[in-house]
Amino acid sequence: MPPFGAGARPTGSARRRRVPGREGFVPHTGANRSRGHDPLIGPSSVTGVIDELAWVDAVGTAELIATGQLSAGEATHAALGRVAALNPAVNAVIADLSDHAERVLADGPSGPFAGVPMLLKDAGQEIARTPHWVGTPVLHRCGATSTETTPLVSAFERLGFVIIGKTNLPELSSGSTTEPAEFGPTHNPFDPERTAGGSSGGSAAAVAAGMVPIAHGGDATGSLRFPAAACGLFTLVPTRGTVAALPAAGMADPCGLWSEFVLTRTVRDLVASFEHLTGGRVPARSPRLRVGLLVDDPLLGWPVHADCAEAVRRVGSVLESLGHHVGLAHPAGLDGFFAPLWPAMGVFGCWGRATQADWIERRIGRPVVEGDLSARSWEQVQRGRRVAEDELGAAVDALRSATLPLLGWWQDHDLLVTPTLRQPPWPIGEPDGPNSGGFPFPFSYTGQPTMNVPVLMANGLPIGVQTVGAPGSDGMLLALARRLEEAFQAPRPPSSS
Repeated sequence: MPPFGAGARPTGSARRRRVPGREGFVPHTGANRSRGHDPLIGPSSVTGVIDELAWVDAVGTAELIATGQLSAGEATHAALGRVAALNPAVNAVIADLSDHAERVLADGPSGPFAGVPMLLKDAGQEIARTPHWVGTPVLHRCGATSTETTPLVSAFERLGFVIIGKTNLPELSSGSTTEPAEFGPTHNPFDPERTAGGSSGGSAAAVAAGMVPIAHGGDATGSLRFPAAACGLFTLVPTRGTVAALPAAGMADPCGLWSEFVLTRTVRDLVASFEHLTGGRVPARSPRLRVGLLVDDPLLGWPVHADCAEAVRRVGSVLESLGHHVGLAHPAGLDGFFAPLWPAMGVFGCWGRATQADWIERRIGRPVVEGDLSARSWEQVQRGRRVAEDELGAAVDALRSATLPLLGWWQDHDLLVTPTLRQPPWPIGEPDGPNSGGFPFPFSYTGQPTMNVPVLMANGLPIGVQTVGAPGSDGMLLALARRLEEAFQAPRPPSSS
């Protein structure tokens, strides 16, 4: 289990090198491949671009553009070329928004990330006059498009990001693997036979493969953290309410679970995104922290892979060397957490699926019928429509009663470190729930800030840990992640080494 090192991304001056060979940039014609036109940029034309720009992060790309070493158009067209070259093997991007990107470029993007290419998860966020399918057969086959642009997308574009496509996700953004029947599975760039995680798996795989430096994702109970762990990326689930969020397919969210942010290969991209989106400031260093490590699974009692437990221990060792107080500890409320909650989770989940079906019906102007969704989603919709109001209220109360008391642990501690996934990325086609585990789930209900930090490579696969802070401690988590990034260099997939 070597730490990330071999084939690590370039840092410092290596990231900021002038990009030679401008002839490698092929102008984009604006053609849409889904209408039968030629690819945007063929694989033979992007080799140099992939070598030079694929591993430059968002901050570094913005610096190249701001200093005149690269234009916004060149950065965008290079990213479109990487998508064209790499996506057939990864299946991360399902909707080409190059026409939208050209309109943004024509207007002249401005802001701290002016001209930096980005991908958008096809879940809650929308862009007017572009496809919006949420992983479903019915919206895809109807050719559904958005009528308006949502606030977070507008915020991204005010910062200067150029959104070039939409990414794959499981149907209705539900699941910890990205394998929708309508669009096919997203493949992990580290091993194409294994999952990229979910539900933001398309975004994670695209960033990990080097298509773009940064991508948007959303998370209700692990959908940013799971794919970040599977693909060796950094992500933050901000404190509830910090970043504008819209649940996928209009899903009702009485517990405030849904969060949105970005997935990146560097901490500085997370920090810059957080500061510019929220107006907050990340301190240079975190204060001395009281840290609890969790290396087993008290929530479900399922085994934790040795590599995932070792990643937590290694983080603990680094934190101890930095002067933090570290020991084995976790909130007592996590012991046996899920056992009494299965009925409530079933009620709440199926009711939420029914609210998504209601939203789809408003979009398509007719009732949702069998065949419009997968058999699993259809069954959940039918069950959800039979949920009575008092039954739903009891389920919500049970979930809140089990999770909110967990916050008391942070009166005596500052940080909890857990595995993110209970095992390394599993083979595509295997069930996701039993493989992923439930470490992120409770902290979505408490609304606490959490991160995934990549730590190890084990048998060629990334292993990440989840860090959990008290509400409002997003800056502390990001400051700490800087120090962990120094200790554990993030990887590149083997094809790019």
